[in-house]
This record gives sequence, structure tokens and C-alpha cells, in this order.
Amino acid sequence: MKKLLLSIMAFAGIATMNAQIAEVESVSPLLKGVESEMYHPILSSDGSQLLFSDCNFKGLRLYDFNDNVVVKVSTEARAGLDATFSPDGKEIYFVTQTLQGYRNLRQVKKYTIASRQTVEMTKQARVISAPVATTKGFAASVDGKMMVTDNAATRVRTEGTSLIIAKNGVEKAYTPIEGSAGYIWSSLSPDGNKVMFFAAGFGIVVTDLNGKVIATPGNYENPVWYGNDHVVAMNATNDGHNYRSSQIVLMSVDGSQFQELTKPESMTMNPTASFVAGKIVYATIDGRLYQMNLKLK
Repeated sequence: MKKLLLSIMAFAGIATMNAQIAEVESVSPLLKGVESEMYHPILSSDGSQLLFSDCNFKGLRLYDFNDNVVVKVSTEARAGLDATFSPDGKEIYFVTQTLQGYRNLRQVKKYTIASRQTVEMTKQARVISAPVATTKGFAASVDGKMMVTDNAATRVRTEGTSLIIAKNGVEKAYTPIEGSAGYIWSSLSPDGNKVMFFAAGFGIVVTDLNGKVIATPGNYENPVWYGNDHVVAMNATNDGHNYRSSQIVLMSVDGSQFQELTKPESMTMNPTASFVAGKIVYATIDGRLYQMNLKLK
């Protein structure tokens, strides 16, 4: 009887892990037959605009869902790698790269959507971190020196094996996960109370604003927030050179609930999400974009 009870409890645990968190209302291709080489999508917070670039991050294109129009933001190298919308969706910050002699030089630029104008925000430098857009500007490390235009904003970035959280104009570095090869894909939750990043060799980590680990949902890549309590990510396998499988998954921040949104053989990757719009956009390995509309249960 005891063994039977334990078996039932184990089955119940598995059922909970795979319970449906959200209802998928629709899945549809974006810009089919109009655009090609579409990778690395980035949604604005309200889900009305979408950035994407080529497979090697060259160039940056902007799609407006309301107007059904695509605009070229940049044709420069690396422009799609660190691109980000401002919180109000009116501006785009991105980093370009040019080769001068034997040196790669990078530069932060800002694109204003209404005027379609681009301005240089930093000088050219050897090393520039991904710009973090805030309500009143942006922050970026330029050759080791911080350039900040909005000291009041809470923001987060990673540098090697350091998680750097800024509050009230003061930056502090933390190492929540020891032994990792490095941290990437850091982000602040929509309510500004939690930080999420990916620790190489470990997986997704969620901390409070003091760098204390509060959750480790699982070893998945490219994590993005879906509201304050859920995460959308990429579950992929590879042989060290090529992907063997890749799918989009949804989970609760604490990892207690998990749902497959696409199949492993679909080779779907690089998700971006807008909880406000109830929308996820992801790419396929052959350069197509898909929109998934879903509703949490």
C-alpha cells in the first residue's frame, strides 16, 4: 500500500509539472512571402512592435503590427544583437560594429521611431555592453566606464560572472552562482522586483534586487519574462556544432509548472514575449517568424 501511495504521489508530481499553464489561442506566421532571413525577434513591452535581424545579427528591421509596415532601422553589422526598445516603445537603442584596420569598433545608437532618425549616443569603442533602456534614457559600459543618463532607474546587466544591479544610482556586483562560465540574458521583471539571468552550465536563475537567489526554474536558454510570475524560454539540444532539437517552453518562475508550447522537432527558438498583448513571437531555424497568442489559466 505504501509503495502504491508513493507511486500515486510521484505520478501526481509529474502531472503537475506538465499541467497546462496557458491556453494557446492561435499560431500564425508573420510576414510570410514578404520578408526573409528573419531571426532574433524582440517585442516592445506592449506587443505592438517587433524588431528582428539576419541570422548573424546584421541589420535591424522594425515591424509595426498595427500598420503592417516593415522599416529598416539599420543595415550595419551586429545591430540586432543588443537591440532594445525604450519602455514606452518610442525609441530603439542598438550597438553597431565596424572594422577599422584590425580592430572592431562598436557604438551605441538611438533610433526614434516617429521621426525615423538615428543619432550616435556614444563614441566608438572597443568594448561596449548591451545598452539598458530606461524611462529617461539608457546605460552602457563603454571601454569599462559607465555612461548613464538616468541614475534613478533600477537596472540590471551582466559582466562575465558578475550580476550587476543598479538601484538609486548605485551599482553593486553579485555572484549568485559559483562555478559558472559566465552570465548572460539578464532582465528585470515588469514590476521591477526580480532579476532573471542565465548562468552558463547551470540554467535560469531568478534573484531579488540584492542578488539573493529565489528560484532556479531550469536549464533553458534565452529566458524572457511573461508577466511577473512566468518565464518563456528555449529548450534546445545540440551536438556541440549544430542544433538537434529546439522548442519554446513556458514555466512558472519557481519551476513548479511547465508547459511545452512547441515540439522539439519544430526547431523553434529565440522567443520574445509581451504579457500585456498575450503574445509570444519566435523564430525557426530556417528564418521564419511566428506569433503565438496565449492566455494564462
